Amino acid sequence: MMRVLPPMDIGQAQLVSTSVAAEDATPVWAAATAWAKDALCHRVETHMVYRRITAGTSPTPPEGDAALWQALRPTNRRAMFNLLHDTRTRVEGGPLTVTLAPGQRVDSLALVGLTGASATVRVAIGADVLERSFPLLTRRVRSWYQYFTAPFVQQGALTLWDLPPYRGATITVTITPNAAGPAGVAECGRLILGMGARIGELQWDYENDALNFSRIERNFDGSLAAIEQRRSVPTNALPVRVDAADVDAVLALRARLNAVPALWSGWTRYPDSPYASSALLFGIYRRFAVRPANKRYAQATLEIEEM
Repeated sequence: MMRVLPPMDIGQAQLVSTSVAAEDATPVWAAATAWAKDALCHRVETHMVYRRITAGTSPTPPEGDAALWQALRPTNRRAMFNLLHDTRTRVEGGPLTVTLAPGQRVDSLALVGLTGASATVRVAIGADVLERSFPLLTRRVRSWYQYFTAPFVQQGALTLWDLPPYRGATITVTITPNAAGPAGVAECGRLILGMGARIGELQWDYENDALNFSRIERNFDGSLAAIEQRRSVPTNALPVRVDAADVDAVLALRARLNAVPALWSGWTRYPDSPYASSALLFGIYRRFAVRPANKRYAQATLEIEEM
């Protein structure tokens, strides 16, 4: 089943607690400080890190002084809640734990850009507690040789579509670092929370591709002149069968998600399928066409581009 998770805003009011001790490793902005060119600072009020464009001081906070400061990235504490930047919240030497009070009904949760050995999700409604744990180091083996020699692979994402949708619930997410990993690091790129929406049934022969922004130049004879590795942005082209009764809801969803990042998942019915990760992206749709095929269903074509 193809589902999408439109994200709710997670601000300071929803963040009950976090194990990230400091807002960021960079210094806090101060008007009296003489900042060097390219110096970094952060503002707790905006949860953003800024880079100084020219050396000097200024009484205006960075968010109001674009001539002297460049907004660079979210702070470490808030990176996992900022959906527009490709950054991660990072904790070394201990688990990454956040407790949230959404203040509204939510039934789905996604964690993207994970580093760690396991993840635990705890939902508390008064005295009732639902707790589930998931390993994040996995491997698929097809022979005894692979069983003894194949390394464990970091699972980069975790999705839950069946949280109890109680308005007064608190949700605690804990990512435990891998003891054998680098410096016991736990990371999360994005935490997405909200009410999941059904689109339809993903059809076979969908396409997982990538936009390659690397620079590759060749000489007149075809020999390699220069190569510079840059980011490759994953994309999906997904054919989906939509029940006729759901078409109006899907069209409303398309309008709602115009230029809005969301989590798109094509294998929610079979999350353990070897194909599941190939149809899971956090991004925006570039194309969302709906074509009525007959009186029973319509055919939708989605083209998703990762953030």
